[in-house]
Amino acid sequence: MSANAAILRNRNYLFFLAFRVSMVLGFQVVATIAQWQIYAATHDSIYIGYLALCEVIPAISLSLIGGYWSDSFNRRLIAICGSLIATLSVTVLLLFAVAHELNSILPLYIAVAITGVARGLLGPASTALLGEIVAPDLYARAAVFNSIGWHIALITGPAMAGLLYEATSPLVCYRIAFVLALLSLGFLFFIRAPGRPNKKREKLSVAVGEGLKFVFRTQVILGAMSLDMFAVLFGGAIALLPAFCDQIYLTGASGLGVLRGAPAIGAAIMGLLLVFVPIRRHAGRVLLGAVASFGIVMIAFGINKDFSAAILILALSGAVDNISVVMRSTILQTHTPDAMRGRVAAVNSIFIASSNEIGAFESGLAAKFMGLVPSVIFGGSMTVLVVVIVALTLPKLRRLSFAEDQK
Repeated sequence: MSANAAILRNRNYLFFLAFRVSMVLGFQVVATIAQWQIYAATHDSIYIGYLALCEVIPAISLSLIGGYWSDSFNRRLIAICGSLIATLSVTVLLLFAVAHELNSILPLYIAVAITGVARGLLGPASTALLGEIVAPDLYARAAVFNSIGWHIALITGPAMAGLLYEATSPLVCYRIAFVLALLSLGFLFFIRAPGRPNKKREKLSVAVGEGLKFVFRTQVILGAMSLDMFAVLFGGAIALLPAFCDQIYLTGASGLGVLRGAPAIGAAIMGLLLVFVPIRRHAGRVLLGAVASFGIVMIAFGINKDFSAAILILALSGAVDNISVVMRSTILQTHTPDAMRGRVAAVNSIFIASSNEIGAFESGLAAKFMGLVPSVIFGGSMTVLVVVIVALTLPKLRRLSFAEDQK
């Protein structure tokens, strides 16, 4: 049986994939509409940055606790709790999204903060849960299919949200997000993960400390996390897309939806390619090259003024970024003992949250003080610099190759 057929015949994995896709779809609908409403109400990118901070602060604050719980209790139940909290965040939006014009943007910040709480639990629990339901030799294959599903949701969610926003209202968009949240929760109930052996639980401080020590002494894991964090921290321009649509491309919410979905189109295409051409030899060099390419593409996006070209550039950014996403996921699964998966995933969640949401705040702040275009060019240049530093200081990552038993 081929590796692709083996992973797709795993019933628990298919439910897990459906859970992730519906969850990301809902999050993307909320993020697209919330960002557009914030920018429409303020016409200032810094408020989008504040929105990102509202999500990242609780996500980072709870990640280590979420990782400890994931290594100490039933990982599926922890993920269910996180999904319930995510559903609550959409419920808040449903209560206030009655018109295009907001009397206050406060409910958006409250809902996004609740989403951050959900992420603090969902990130470690879902990553650790994957290690329980997939055979070790299929981790790399699972990472590829996870990425394909994730990016299909990233394509569909923003485009659907932008079109529905202009054709209907925010209320309809948030109703759809609510249904997707319920679907995500439902798929978790169908997953049957094998029980883990009971063991004496360590104190929170001891367990978290061991997880942090493991990450920081494992050069390959630390390097992969650092590359992703700093690349997106400096190189991500997604948070500034409302401003680009308003000031440069002169499009509305539908244009924003298209641009937000463009990186995912490239990522999905790259994911399909990786299904048939897996990366094993010289994986570290490929990873470094992919992240450097991401920075260069971001520079090109900052210079560009044409909307059609922007779609292609962002699609290319998603393609090269997906290489690093798949490889980082494979590294985390193959280099982490099962007993530590939750805590290592928690640290990874902190790195991801730092890169995405703090990166969004950094982008908004940089755009305010440097200007929209210069801030994107600066960020892309810093990404390339980070790759050079990591390549020189972490030789084990540079020399990384995946074992042949990874299908």
